[in-house]
Amino acid sequence: MHIIIYVLDALRADHLSCYGYERQTSAHIDALAHEGVIFENCFTSTTWTRPVAASILTGTYPGVHHTRSRHDMFSANLSRLPETLKAGGFKTAGFSTMGNIASEIGFDRGFDRYYDLFRDPAILDRRRKLDAAEEGLMHAPDQAIALPRAEDVNDYLFPWLEENRTANTFSFIWSIETHVPYKAPDEFRRFSNTASLRPEEGEREDVRSAGPHDRERLMALYDDEIYYNDYCIGQIVNQLKSLGIYDHTLFIVVADHGDAFYEHGTYAHGHAPYEELIHVPLVMKLPGSQYAERRVAGLVELIDIFPTIMAVAGLPPGMAGSTFVQGHNLLPLVDDAHDQVREYVFSDTQSLEIGNRYLSVRGQRWKYIELQQPGRDRRTLIKTMRHIVQRGIIFDILHSPRHYLRHYLRGSNQYLFDLEADPGEKRNLAAERPDLVTQIRQRLEEWQQRNDEVAQQVGSLPYSYEESESLRRHLEKLGYM
Repeated sequence: MHIIIYVLDALRADHLSCYGYERQTSAHIDALAHEGVIFENCFTSTTWTRPVAASILTGTYPGVHHTRSRHDMFSANLSRLPETLKAGGFKTAGFSTMGNIASEIGFDRGFDRYYDLFRDPAILDRRRKLDAAEEGLMHAPDQAIALPRAEDVNDYLFPWLEENRTANTFSFIWSIETHVPYKAPDEFRRFSNTASLRPEEGEREDVRSAGPHDRERLMALYDDEIYYNDYCIGQIVNQLKSLGIYDHTLFIVVADHGDAFYEHGTYAHGHAPYEELIHVPLVMKLPGSQYAERRVAGLVELIDIFPTIMAVAGLPPGMAGSTFVQGHNLLPLVDDAHDQVREYVFSDTQSLEIGNRYLSVRGQRWKYIELQQPGRDRRTLIKTMRHIVQRGIIFDILHSPRHYLRHYLRGSNQYLFDLEADPGEKRNLAAERPDLVTQIRQRLEEWQQRNDEVAQQVGSLPYSYEESESLRRHLEKLGYM
């Protein structure tokens, strides 16, 4: 059996054709969905990459694995999906295109091979280079990193699949294509106006300084990227078929979070958990195309991927120390044995200690968001200034002050939305329905308490985590060892 998780960074569910988008952006993902299952209401546990990746690989929330901020390593004493699959006889490989899920911060643990493609010399030679500090990669050992293309992933994935075509394999793929900058190859610019395209369009600063009038232009560039990445996924499907292993493959296409296009006055991600950021696609093509053309409306979360893979692979729950997994096996939901596996989904976002923390509880109808601001004392001010200096973003702030102020200044700290009457989350009902705020906030507190209890159990285990050699060297360089 072959298992593939393909993560498209910052991909919105509502920009895929199979989720009802009017543009035909995703023919190959649509084909996978036709032969598998579409989860219409899948949600992420946070709105930026690193903690989401840790949640997928451990099946736990950020409050348990504690990989929350840009300063955190992924080193929780939790069993990970590749380790569990290895214990079940699978060969494992990871393909990373970005530094937030790099080997030096611990994401290579459990993988037989782990490819940090963003620092591969061949890719650095032929692809655009970025500055690691400007990208907010606090632990990056290299100053320059590459921006790999989705086709570069295939160049490394295909030999791995061919080499192990007769084995059981797990391939974990993270594509950065749909993340800023929105720069699809010229031949895939299907939706943007290429005749008037300026060099700065789709770049990070273009997005940061954009206003409401830029929305359609940036969305077209974004859709170009989806169209291109979808094409590369189609190439993977063709390769699986040519190797004769497609029918024996569990192929999961998913996103870590979405991207905002000024629906609530801002772009990109990493901030308030509105629907455009936490509602993500989840398409699952099972071996033998079991459950083809099935659509599931129940609420599911990315932490459910871990136990569902174990069930499809025939591995028993609790195997290889996976007893702390908080997700649910989704097969009973797919098989119509259950209408739902949970009543609410939750999220917790704070990429920096000096930044705002966003918590959310979402049911089928009601959604509550809580903003917790850090104390604005002398200590926080010093940390903020140090962060600005270390990242060298003072000129970015001066160039795009609106972008940064939007992330730190909010008029309220409690939001309640009726998603049936107000799917765009435009009308805050918190002041009008304090009874519902109290009721749903109680769910949030119970969820946080459960996370704390599980985290304490994990912390009380005999410490069995062993750093990889690359992580050990990196920790020594940073002064942690």
